[in-house]
Amino acid sequence: MIITVKSYASMKKYLAGLPASGQLEIPEGTPVGTVLAQLRVPPEVKKVTLVNGRHRSEDHLLRTGDTLVFFPPLEGG
Repeated sequence: MIITVKSYASMKKYLAGLPASGQLEIPEGTPVGTVLAQLRVPPEVKKVTLVNGRHRSEDHLLRTGDTLVFFPPLEGG
């Protein structure tokens, strides 16, 4: 299945191996955490993960056409 992966700020470097479209082919039902590991995002790095605009945990199972977005936590006030 094909998903789209996007990232922002300091996390963009993990998308270097993807095409400009951000599309990635993965097996059906792959969890978010597996995709992050495949992209070599270290597990200890703090990050916010969204799937189709909603906050999701790393055990959330992805579906065809999903958009996975991850970025560092925002700080400030």
